[in-house]
Formats: sequence, C-alpha cells, structure tokens
Amino acid sequence: MSNKKNYYSFEDPSGTTIEFRATSLQQAMVIKKKLALNLGISKEDFEITNISNKRTASSDHSDE
Repeated sequence: MSNKKNYYSFEDPSGTTIEFRATSLQQAMVIKKKLALNLGISKEDFEITNISNKRTASSDHSDE
C-alpha cells in the first residue's frame, strides 16, 4: 500500500476554506479537527469539498 498524500479541502458555511495534505480521509478528519480548534471554529461546520492530488487554485500559496 502506498503512502501517497492527497490534498483535502474543507469549507464552512461562511466560506472559510482549509486545505492540507494527508495520507487518508481518516487522517484528514483528525487534522481538520485540530485546525478548526485552532481557528476557533466548530469542526462540525466544515464539510469536505474536494480531494485531489494537486492543490486547488484558490489556495495556490506556499505555506508548507
């Protein structure tokens, strides 16, 4: 089994988007929870919007 990482994007109803790399959807859900807590936003507010092997154009900034 490969450890290929995909980009996971989540968005809340107000339009706040978070995107990051993870090796699985389960790992992405854990990371989403931590990021939401850091942002002071409920993790339940974020819905997954995209899974891809490339960054989306809307988050084309280098923060890694």
